[in-house]
Order: sequence, then C-alpha cells, then structure tokens
Amino acid sequence: MASTPETQTPIRLDGTTLEGGGQLLRVALGLSSLTKSPIHIIKIRGKRSGGGGLKAQHLTCVQWLGQASNANIDGAEFKSKEIAFIPSKIVERSNSLLSVGDVRIKQSTPGSVNLVLQAILPYIIFSGVEAPIRVCIDGGTNVSNSPSIDYVVQVLIPMLKLIGTPHIGIQIHSRGWSQGSATVGSVTYTISPLKERLSAFQLLDRGEIVSVTATIIAPKDTERQFREELDFMFEKRQSRFFGDTGDRHDRVDTTFENSHHNKRYYLLLVATTSTGMKLGRDWLYDRGFRAGKLEQIIPTIVKKISDDLLAEIEHGGCVDEYLRDQLVVFQALAKGRSQVYGGKSDGESVKPSLHAKTAQWVAKEMLCVEFDDEGGCEGIGFLPGDMSQYYSADHGLAKHLDSMSISS
Repeated sequence: MASTPETQTPIRLDGTTLEGGGQLLRVALGLSSLTKSPIHIIKIRGKRSGGGGLKAQHLTCVQWLGQASNANIDGAEFKSKEIAFIPSKIVERSNSLLSVGDVRIKQSTPGSVNLVLQAILPYIIFSGVEAPIRVCIDGGTNVSNSPSIDYVVQVLIPMLKLIGTPHIGIQIHSRGWSQGSATVGSVTYTISPLKERLSAFQLLDRGEIVSVTATIIAPKDTERQFREELDFMFEKRQSRFFGDTGDRHDRVDTTFENSHHNKRYYLLLVATTSTGMKLGRDWLYDRGFRAGKLEQIIPTIVKKISDDLLAEIEHGGCVDEYLRDQLVVFQALAKGRSQVYGGKSDGESVKPSLHAKTAQWVAKEMLCVEFDDEGGCEGIGFLPGDMSQYYSADHGLAKHLDSMSISS
C-alpha cells in the first residue's frame, strides 16, 4: 500500500551535509511545500560560524512557506537548530496565499531578498495558480555573499526564461545594502506560474561571447576611475573575452549608478553568448577601507571580477558557478532528462560547487533523482497544481514518496 502524507515518515536531513549552510534549508523547504513531503532538519546551518541556526532571513522563508502550504511547524524560532516542517495534504485554493495575486514579505533587516526568492520561487512557479503573482519583498538587494538584484535581473531571470519558465518581471523600489550603513530596500517580482509540466532542457551549446555588460554601483566621484579601469582592462584582455575577431568597443556596455555611500562599491560583469546564454560574476566590496589605500579599491575590484568571469568563459561551460546550483531544483522537477554543461578545466569536467552539490543532495533525498558527473538529471515531471499526483500510486512522484517512506 502506498504511503500517504498522513502516514509518511518525515525525511530527515542533516544540516551539516556538504556546504552546511542556508542552501540546504531553502531547497528543502521549497520542495517540501511543493510536494507535501514532511521534513525534519537537524543541525541547521551547522557549518556556519556563530553557532548556526535560523537567522531572520531563514525564519522568514520558514514562516511564509509554512503559511502557504498550511504546514505544521515545530522549531520555527530565531537561532533554532532543528525544525520539523509538515505541509498539509490539502491547501484550499480559495484560501491560498497566492489566490489574491499579491504577496508581501517584510524583513526589518537587509537580509537578502533574492535568497528569500530562491526559497519560494519553485513553490510559486509550480503552484498551478492561473494569474500572475506579485511578490513584494523588503530586505537587502545588494548583500555580501548573496546574489544581488542586478545578477538576478541580468543573469538568473533570462536563463530561467531560456529553460522554459515564464518571464519574471522585477521592479526595484529602493536598494537595500549590507555595506556602508545598513539599509532595507524593496523589490516586487511579478511571477507567472507554469500552466503545464516544465519540459526537460539542454544547456550544452554555449556558443561564442558576443557582448559584455558592466554594471557599476559606487560613490559618484569614482565613476571616471571605474570607467577608465574597465576600459584599460578590456583593451588588455580583449582577445580573451571575444577571441581575435571584432572590436571590443561595440561589444561592451557600461552603466554607472551612484551608491550614495563612500563604502559601497559593487561591480557586475555579464557575458552574453551567441546562443543567448548569460555568464555573470560580481562583487560587493567587503574588505577594509584604509586611509591611503582607497585608490587601490577600484583596480582590485576590476581585476578580481574580470579574472572570475574569464575563468568562467575559458572553461566553456553554459552556466556560471552561481547559476548552476540555482537550476538544480528545476532539473529535478522537469519532465525528462535535463543537462547543464559546466565546462572543462585541464581536460576534466568542472565539478559542481558545494552549493550545487548540496542542492543535488537535497533533491536526491526528497525526490529520489540522480545527478551524474556531466550535469544530467532525469526529473520527476512535476505537474503544476495537480493534487492527485500526491495520492496516485501509479504516478512517478507518488512512487518516489513511497520509496522514501519504505527506506525510512
């Protein structure tokens, strides 16, 4: 007899596995809410300094997804290191948080709005709701060690559209920063859920680099130096970016925005390929500001980010390191075998990052999907909004859930 959400044993996840941070929690919560699979996470963020546990941003994700999936939650407290999250088998569509079309998620600190988005996006995209959902999130748009809103707009959203998800609109109402004086910003994402299963996608042919955009956000009086440093860098490294053909001047576009603080320096470089793919690397400067050394900040930023992007370009992969882990959930939920080519270095395939490996591990534990060394995965073919897939023993997802219950 197939297990049901009432009898299914919670999937136990150790929060110190692999990367041991918030990635594990976000992916697990999103998949749990979507598939109605109960989870029990211990040692949350166990490899993080300061003792780990739920930070305010993680608690925001737990609370919102818990409300959306009508989950029974134990341990949803600040700094909690253990949580049980048991979604209800039925969420009345008329009472759903998504039914009104407008969602507001407030944070009083500049916790990354984009990490909150990362946790809730699969739930919304695969919810089966017919009308677009507007999600307004307060928090940090430019936060150290988190995807920036600029990266999301220029890399993540175009690449999600390329693999078959509907376009996501973004309106930045105000920026929120973790550097300089901490400030809380606000962003609205307009998300159109899928109407049918996400088809398997193949990111195997990157093509040539056709253009690069540079986004600078820094103190106004640094604009000239930033532009000059970038011009010099592109002139020196033109062949490494674009090969031996063409003039870089019609391939590079640079924008500058005043950061309104003398300790906020941010640079994003995005390469666009002939097949429409995007590779990005960025840095919100988070080192010291020592007197007499300020003139070295801009050359340091330009060198680091150009080095990072060139490394991505030269290994030939179709995605950058940070996008690769964000596509894992979509590979796992798509119908059929999806492949994401990560490139080669010194004749060997570029290994996924710890973040990507962590996401793959969670997907394997929860959905019984496997990722091979070449970036391939046979997804479960999740049908948006179809509650019957949780109960039909003949359906692929039900079989996954049943096998997990037995193995427990």
